[in-house]
Formats: sequence, structure tokens, C-alpha cells
Amino acid sequence: MVNTKKKTGLTGKRPLEGIRVLDFTWVRAGPWCTRWLGAMGAEVIKVEWPINPSTRGIGRVVPDPVPGFEATLNNNGHFSDTNANKLSVTLNTRSPRGNDLVKRLVSVSDIVIENFAAGVLEKWGLGYEEMKKLRPDIIYLSMSGFGHTGRNKDYQTMGPIAQALSGLTFTSGLPGEEPAGWGWSYMDDTGGMYGVMYALSALYHRNMTGEGQHIDSSQWIKGVQLNGAAFLDIQANNRSTAREGFPAGNRAVWPGTPVLDNYREGIYVPHNAYRTSPGEYNDWCAIVCFTDDEWKKLVGVMGSPSWATDNKLDTLKGRLDNQEEIDNGIEAWTKTLGKYEIMELCQAAGVPSMPVQSNEDSVENDPQLKAREVYQDMEHATLGVWPLQNAPFKMSETPAYNDPGPASLIGQHNKEVFEGLLGISHEELVNGYEDGTFWPKDHDRSLYPYMQDMIDDASKAVWDGNQHGPSTPPEPTRTVGSNPEGPFSGMRVLELADKKGQWSGKLMGDLGADVIKIEPPEGEAARNIGPFYQDVPDKEKSLYFWHYNTSKRSITLNLETEDGKQIFKRLADSADVIIETFKPGYMKSIGLDYEELKSTNPGLIMCSITPFGQTGPWKDYLTGDLLHLAAGGQMAACGYTDTDLPDAPPIAGGGGQAWHMGSHYANIAISAALMYKSVTGIGQYIDVSIHESCSLTREMHVNTWIYQKKIPMRQTGRHASPAPNQQSQHVCADGKYLNVAAQILTALTPERLHILGEWMKEEGLSEDLIEEKYRNPDSITDNELFLYFIANMSRDDVFHGGQKRGFNMGAIRNLDEVMQDPHLDDRDYWAEVDYPELGIKLKHPGPGGIFKGSPWQISRRAPFLGEHNKEILSGELGIGDDELSNLGKSGTI
Repeated sequence: MVNTKKKTGLTGKRPLEGIRVLDFTWVRAGPWCTRWLGAMGAEVIKVEWPINPSTRGIGRVVPDPVPGFEATLNNNGHFSDTNANKLSVTLNTRSPRGNDLVKRLVSVSDIVIENFAAGVLEKWGLGYEEMKKLRPDIIYLSMSGFGHTGRNKDYQTMGPIAQALSGLTFTSGLPGEEPAGWGWSYMDDTGGMYGVMYALSALYHRNMTGEGQHIDSSQWIKGVQLNGAAFLDIQANNRSTAREGFPAGNRAVWPGTPVLDNYREGIYVPHNAYRTSPGEYNDWCAIVCFTDDEWKKLVGVMGSPSWATDNKLDTLKGRLDNQEEIDNGIEAWTKTLGKYEIMELCQAAGVPSMPVQSNEDSVENDPQLKAREVYQDMEHATLGVWPLQNAPFKMSETPAYNDPGPASLIGQHNKEVFEGLLGISHEELVNGYEDGTFWPKDHDRSLYPYMQDMIDDASKAVWDGNQHGPSTPPEPTRTVGSNPEGPFSGMRVLELADKKGQWSGKLMGDLGADVIKIEPPEGEAARNIGPFYQDVPDKEKSLYFWHYNTSKRSITLNLETEDGKQIFKRLADSADVIIETFKPGYMKSIGLDYEELKSTNPGLIMCSITPFGQTGPWKDYLTGDLLHLAAGGQMAACGYTDTDLPDAPPIAGGGGQAWHMGSHYANIAISAALMYKSVTGIGQYIDVSIHESCSLTREMHVNTWIYQKKIPMRQTGRHASPAPNQQSQHVCADGKYLNVAAQILTALTPERLHILGEWMKEEGLSEDLIEEKYRNPDSITDNELFLYFIANMSRDDVFHGGQKRGFNMGAIRNLDEVMQDPHLDDRDYWAEVDYPELGIKLKHPGPGGIFKGSPWQISRRAPFLGEHNKEILSGELGIGDDELSNLGKSGTI
């Protein structure tokens, strides 16, 4: 158990109160990170500038306003949600005066976060070494596209580019078709989540050691590890992901192709999406039968049609051999009922089924989200009252909530921050407006009358935020040595998790925690999921299990025996964190609920990760990854344009992403609770909902409904949108695909057009098109010109050549190609793990960032079942050999 010292004087009830974050982020990934730090109580000061690059839109000064409101920088609903819980100041960081004020803000902050291209802050004279001179224990989180090191560090990304490069785009689609993509910037949302986790781990490390650090993270690299066991399969079984039948769409295995696991969650039939009544665009449901028994129950729900009662379908093999017949038969039934009616009938009978929910469905029709108050009405200063998204977890001691609420007006807090916090005079503030420090001299300020009010108000500014200086961490309890340890070194985590929460335990273990995986004597079910080493099913050779369970020890324990309960209580008495994924109410039913366990360990943090949380009408529903992506809204946004592939179903992206989404938010809540414990000694209970986590992870789509009442349509290889948008996924001369940032294709500036023309000359491509474009700009569109170029070049030549010339684009790569990327090698990304019993070493995916002070590392391969029973039960609890033998005979271990 970690040794913590209480700090007196803490009166707040959110875990990060007293922490100040200086936020230089823009677009989505960075702001989404700092939004959640603010929700957990951090004081976030967002530094903005009203001209390009606009932090309130993408590459334009005035983003699309909410209908009915004037087009100003304050009237963008999506920005309002993405940037909730922050203060806003405007500052010209490139001017001498502005740069001085930035440095003063750094000196009174705990964390600096930015997602610019590598090197921007260094150009301001604010690299990490300079920051340390201003505050020695500062934490600096950089969130650039490729990171600050490696041969391609100057390349750019956006969410879809990151998805293309990491292999995620390739895993989403139907066999024989071009990739469907994701339908939104998954890696903007997920990149933001990793930003929160990294920041919290660094804060915790600082509380334990007194040491700050720079975390150099990469947006696209964060996505590599989310591809499941694929990289182990490539190495262990010499199996390419560029194979027939992969990806398999919504099915576990595509009909007529080899029966191989496709890295989602196992092989099951049925496992698909089906049309429902009345047959409108998003009238679909997902149904999965994980067992033969569930199949029999589904047959009964459907009224036992003759085709379904054939004995050939009683086994998984039989159903695999007859998938088309089964899917056609199921859809003939589902088309007669509504998607919610199907869900209720199936769930009542014990069959996993969920509706494919659109953004409208989530906000208006989802009773579970309503019951859990995921959308909270809050008032924005200019827009009025609108729903704002809440955290997908409940924390018993330090709840996360939206405060101060929707995004601040641009520069709203200039007077408070610069006069009140930094102590400049009112005359200096007025002069700063006149000389362009706080607002561009040639930029109209009349739409923002509160700016003039600040100028006219000569009264003394009162700072009512955090103390003037940075927060004071508690007394360190760990010494920084010559061999730095992970931030969670010395912490003990008990993991009672299946596929829903095993990723959460791995994330903590790889950051230094001692994670003890407690399995039933027969082994955790994930051990039975393939692919397997050399394709031989074996509980000890599941590559799926190996991927998700590094840096853990394993003991076996039957919690339903009295001896098993007592042993678990003894372990819980010295634990810092418990992660469990049982059905709501199960732990209480066996006397191991949080109230019982905290009675002997008040500092214990217990996190329950369940499909729908501990409360609400759906809390006991059966689910799987496909079902969560249906109900969470991902499938409604992901798929093919009707004109490209008529009648195509909505698609669930590959890799088991629902479990990742839930674990990401779980780790955020756990890390925040650890922060609170590190200064108070108090633990707490955390209730995480995977459904809510998924519902939050779809970028702008929920806000598109909230503010515009529009439903996006699925579009091949690009963002879903209420109206057709610019195609961004293109095939190159070698038949491979490239994702190009939409901004390139909608407007080639004269400068960029010149760069493209010179590039075409270098490649020996037709100069006639460029010359015609110069003579008559309207004769050929920017898009046509660029597509001609792409179609005549190989994918990698366009990707690297374009990035080197400042064009934001990314190669859509299969996972074999991702493994060969030298940029990953430059960053020492892959972690070589030894499997001495097999005489092999395998490269496991590494982290999305380089931790300069508290390194990430895989400390051990995934454990054998009960491998550490003697080490832990005898070595730590003192259970003798005879007693250990008796526990085995009684079925306790």
C-alpha cells in the first residue's frame, strides 16, 4: 500500500481542487483533455487568440454558430461543450509583453498542456528546460501529432489522420471494400483521454516524489495499442492482417473465410446488425449470442421458426457454417419490430441485444442516459440554457461535475487573471489592449462589449480562484533514484476484472502498480479468447489474454467460499485500489462490497466498471463490444455512403473499443481519486458506466443534435455529417488508400498551390493542369487538381512528400505496416517481452507518450493461471503449505 501523508486545509470536494492548468490547446484532443481536468476541480486557464489558428473553430475565425444566434466567437455550441470548465484569457504570446505574461502564468501553474506541432513552445522561449527555471516541479504535457522526437516529429495530424496511421481505420469496414473509417475523430476523443490519464499520473508522481516532468505524447501513436492482439498474432503466428475476410464488419468471422479471431472479443454467431421496423435510416439493432443457450433463447423469442430449430444450428460450428441463413432469418424477424422493442424482448429472455442509437436517440430516447443524468442543462452566457455532457462515472467523495460550466466567452477573464492573479495594474491592462497584447489592434472588438467594460472598469480586480502561487504538493514519500520508477510504483491494485476492465488494470500495471489479478479457479474467461499461440487453444496461450494482462501477477480465488472471502479481505486491507467488473450488486451479495471493505481500510479506492453503471433501467442488461458500439452511437456514425455501397449496415470499428473507452474513463476516475487520497488519506467508491463512456466518445455528433437538431449520415472513410461532405479518403496509384485533411481539399491557398505545382514538376507530372489553374482558377477545382496528383503517386510517396511540404495527410495502413514504421523505432516504442517457457520474445505495443520522469514499462509477461498463489498467499499472507493444499482441495484456489 502506498504511504500517504495527510495535508490539512483542503476544503474542496473535487479531487483536483488547488491544481492550476495552463491550457494552450486547440481543436479537439487537447481541449477535451483539459475539459475533464476542469470537471474534476482543476482551475484551467485557457490562453486564446481571436485570429488563426482559431481555437474556437478549425482554421477559421468564426465557426458555425448555433442557429438563430449571431456569428461570433462565443456562439459555437460544440466548442462550448468541448471547452467547458475553463477560464479564458486572450494573449498575444508572440509579442514581448505577451511572452512575459505567459512566463508569469507558467510560474504560478502546476501543469502546462499544449497540442501544437513540435517545437512551437520552444520558439516562444518556453521549452521544458525554460519552464523548469520558472517552476522546478512544473508538469509539461505536449500532445503533438507525432511527438517531439523521431524522424517524423514535424509531421501533422488530425483525428482521422491519426486513425489512418495507427491502423484503426483499416480495421473498420467490410471485406473487399475500402475502409469505412470511424465516422468521427475517435483519436481526438481518445487522445484527449490519454492526455488526462498522463497528466494525472504525473501529478500523482509529483505528490509522491516532488518531481515534475515532461510527457512527450503522440496523437497517432496512442491509437496503436488499441488494435488488440493483432500485433502479437502477426509475430507469433506469422499471420497478416491483409488477409481474406479481415476486417469482418460486424461479424466475428466473415462467411466463407478461415475461422480466425478478428481481435474484437471472440468468435460467436449470430454477431451482427439487423434492420428493424419501420426501416428508416437508423432503424437497426445489434444481436449477439455468446453461448449455445443464448441462441436457443433467441430462437424462442423469435417464435421458434422452423429454419431456426434445425439441429445443425445448435452448435457454434453449425452456426458458423450457416451464417448467411441465420442472418437472413433473424433480419426477417427484426424487420417486423422496432429496435427498442427487440431489445426489451431479447433482454427479458436473456439474449444480448441493443439498438443502434443515433445522436437524437441518445439525447431524446435513451432512458438509461436520462436516469444517470448524462446531459445536464446549464446556462451559457450568450447562448442560454443547453444540455452539457457529464462525466460517465460517479465518485462517492469527490464528484466530477461541470463548473464553471459551458465555455467562457473569449477573453472573459482577462481582468481577473492579469490584474487579480498576476497583479498588473489597470493602466497596464488598458495599454495591453491598445498595443495588441490582449486583442489584435486591427480586429473588431465591438461584438465583445465586455472587453470595453473591462477597460472602463478601473476598480481593483479581486482574484477568487486558486491561491496566487501554484499548489503545494504534500511531503514526498518516495525518493527519485538513478533508476526512475513508474508513477504508481509501490501501489497495490486488486483486479477482479474480465474483458470489461482488464485494460484498466494493465494501464496501471504498466505505470508501475503491483496489480494482482484475482481469477476463479477455472481461470478468467478472457483466457479462452483467441487468437492463440500457434493456433492451439490453451488457457495459457491466448494472445488476447497476453495483450491485456501484462505487468500483473495472478492468484486463483473462489470468492463464494468463506475461506476465499476471508483471504480477499486480508488482501483488500493492504490494497490501494480494487477494480471489479461483476454484475451490479454481486459484491454486496457475497459480503465484499465497498462499505464492508472500507471499514478496515478507509483509504481504499474501489472502482466498479459495468456495462451501464450501478443504477438505471438498463443496469442488468447483457452486452458485448458490438452491442455497446451500437447503443453508444458509434455505429450510427460509421459505415458507407449509400451511393458507394447501397444497403450497407452501420459498422462497428474493430479492436474491442467499447472496453477501451470504459477503461479509459475508469483510469481517469481512479487516478483522480488517488490524487485526492494522496493529500487526505481518504478513499472512495467509483461507479463507471461503459455505455456512458461510449456515448461521450463521438466528438461533435451529440452536440450536432443538441444545437442543430440534425442527424449525421454515414459517409465512406470520413466524418458522418447531416449533409454530404468533402471526400477525404482516396486511392493512390498503388491501390492503397490515403486520408487527406479536408481543409487541404477545400481551399488551396496561392502559397500551397505553388508548393503543389513545384512538387508536380519534381515528380514529372503534367504541368498543364497547374498552368491552367493559374490562368483560370475556376477551370479546375482544388479537389480535382489534388486528386489527379494523388492518383498518379504511390500512397507512401504522397504521404511523406505531402507532410514534408506541410500538407496534413496520412497513409491508411494495415497493422503489418504499422509494425514496420521506423518512427516508432526512433521513439523506442515497442516493448520486447520475454516468454522463456516458449523460448520466444514478442514485441508488445508501448505507450502513447514518453514519460521523462516516471517511465512506462511492461514489468512482466501476462501470468499463468494462479502462477503467484504461493508467492502471495504463502509469502505475503503467511498461509502454510498444508493450508494451501487444503484450499486447493476445497475449491477455494
